[in-house]
This record gives sequence, structure tokens and C-alpha cells, in this order.
Amino acid sequence: MPPAPTRPPRLTTLVLMTILGIVSVNMFLPSLANMARGFGVTYAQASLSISLFMLVTAGLQVVIGPLSDLYGRRPVLLWSLAIFTLASLGTALAADFTTFMVFRVLQAAVIAGNVLSRAIVRDTVPAQEATSLLGTIGMAIALGPMVAPVIGGTLDQLLGWRATLWCFFGFGAGLLWLCMVDVGETNASRGRGFAAHFSAYPHLLGDLRFWSYTFSVGLGIGMFFAFLTGTPILTARVFDLPESLTGLLVGLPPVGFVCGAYLSRRLGHRIAPARMVMAGRLVSAAGIGAALLLWTLGPQAAWSFFLLMPVIGLANGLSTPAGTAGAMSVRPDLAGSAAGLSGALTLGCGAAMTGLAGALLGAVPDPARLLWLLWGLALLSVLAALPALRPLESDLANP
Repeated sequence: MPPAPTRPPRLTTLVLMTILGIVSVNMFLPSLANMARGFGVTYAQASLSISLFMLVTAGLQVVIGPLSDLYGRRPVLLWSLAIFTLASLGTALAADFTTFMVFRVLQAAVIAGNVLSRAIVRDTVPAQEATSLLGTIGMAIALGPMVAPVIGGTLDQLLGWRATLWCFFGFGAGLLWLCMVDVGETNASRGRGFAAHFSAYPHLLGDLRFWSYTFSVGLGIGMFFAFLTGTPILTARVFDLPESLTGLLVGLPPVGFVCGAYLSRRLGHRIAPARMVMAGRLVSAAGIGAALLLWTLGPQAAWSFFLLMPVIGLANGLSTPAGTAGAMSVRPDLAGSAAGLSGALTLGCGAAMTGLAGALLGAVPDPARLLWLLWGLALLSVLAALPALRPLESDLANP
């Protein structure tokens, strides 16, 4: 194994660590139908390769963070990428669906890259610089959900559904080598032992700022997942739009996210994380409130519904990097644990809002229902962001 470097990893490495966990979900979506036919299973069974993968990644985030706080970022990252790479080889060679699913679950170890890239950023730069750097990473990874399905569909069409799995194997092996030569150990407080480590947990979990950052970001992500769930139902059953246009409309929030993340990168080093989070949440409340007003008072057409939907991504682009940096700054010695727990809770918010939006619109596909849900979540996210502002107010009172 190459010697561990002593400098912080390159930005490109951090982006690739993060983006692999995202594309490992989205890139395989176009291949589900062909994979189901190949294994002789139903589409519902094949979709377990996505839903079960996401469920396991949520649980692993809670575990990976504390392990990296105890034993270091580098060994946990390298072992996780090695497991993902070997599991990708297993999925590509699997002869039956059961074997495929076993290796698919093991692929969930890739989420370590997402968790640890955030922890490494917090290890190496102050909180406000972390906001700016995470905004830069966010701009890059926002392209993943838009580009990955196109690449996956093209590979499936040209080379078959297993081609995407072989691509995962190659990407995993390449990233493992890159992390070996570019990612050193950044956790200076590791090795304290289980008792000393977990004795600090009550201070993290008892700090209202941690929950404020986590749930303000989680509710914003929940808005995005609610929109993703509701849009295909509304375009098909209310607006009668073609599937190709539905795909473009689903991409509206990611476009907004790129813009928000750009602003976060430019402003993050000058504005405190709590204020950036609040700014993003206020943007979401104002934007979705305006969308609801436009739908209620204006023409109830597709354009009036979707016109302001990029604001969901814009708000998340402003608040997610700052909220992530803020949650890890509550207890810097537990940055990995904070990144893992906040990531799992954020994913949980997304899953919950997916179910709620499906339940609301499944029986009665009413655009107003989705708008009211989105606005309610936006208002709740503003309330959730308030506690993180309190230290700033106390600092002003006691200079």
C-alpha cells in the first residue's frame, strides 16, 4: 500500500468520494426492467435493489461516522471502498437474483465516501470555510442525479444491463487507488477508546443546535423528495404531459441546487452557517408560498405549477452545505458521528416525505395538495433553523 499523504486530499477526490454513492443508486435505475427479465423476477422484486440499498445506506451512516471518529477516516474509507469494489464484481457476475441482492446490499458500504468526505472537510478547515468548500462539492454532485441515469441507460442499451455493474467495479477500483495515494488521516482525536468516545455523545445529542441544523436540512431534502414523488403522478394524471417532458421537469430543482451551491461557495466563508441555513429556508418558504398563490389565483396550468419549483433546489443549495458544516461543528471531535447521524436522519426525512406525498396524491392527484405539503415543510424548516441562530444572538449581546 502506498504511504499515506500528510496533506489534505484534493477537492476532486472529495467530489468523487461523494458522487459515487449517489450514482450507484441513480445510474442503475434504467436497467431495472432488463435486470428483472434477466433474472426472471418481477419489477417490484427488482426495485428492491434500489429501496433496500437506500435503507442499508441510511443505517450504515450511523455506524460509519463513529467508527471513523474512533479508528480514523482513512482506514474506514479504504475498507469501505474495498468492500464496494468486490461487491460490484459480485453483482456483475451473479448468476441468480438472491446472489445479486447479497452483493447489492454489500455495495451500500460506498456511503462511507459521502459521510467521510464531509468529516474530512470539517477536520481540515474552519466551519465557515467548510460551508464554502461543501458548496463547491455540492455544485459538482448535483450533476450526478441528472447525468447518471442517462449514462446508465446508454450503457444498458449498448452493452446490456450488467455493463453498469462493471462500470461500478471499475469506478470503485479506481477510486480506491486514488484514496490510497491522496487521502491521509485527518482525524486528530481518534484512538480515545469506546468509553471516552461515547461519553461525549450526550453533549452532541443534547445540543439543540445539532438538531436544528439537521432537521432544517432534512425538511428541505424532504421537500425535494416530495416533489420527485408527486411530479410523475401530476404530469400523467392531471397535466397529461409526455414522459420525456416529465424527466425535464423533475430536473428543475437540481438546476436550482447548482445555483444555490454556487452562492454558498461564494458567500459561505463570509456568512455564519446558521445565517446561511436560515436564508435558504426563508427562500423556500417565500418561493413555495408564491407558487401556491400563483396556482390559487392564476391559471391552473402546468406552467403555473412548475414555474417556481427550481426554488426548492436553490434553497437547498444555500442551506445544505451550511447545515452540514454546522452540524459537524457542534462537537468537532465527533464530526464523523455528526455527519453520519445527520445524513441518516436527512435520508429518513426524504423517505418519510416520499411516502406522505405518495399517499396524498395517489388517491386524489391534486396539485394544490402537493403545494400545501411543500409550503408546510418549508415553514417547518424555517422554525427548525431558529435554534441555531441563538448562539449568534448571545455573541452579539456579549462581545
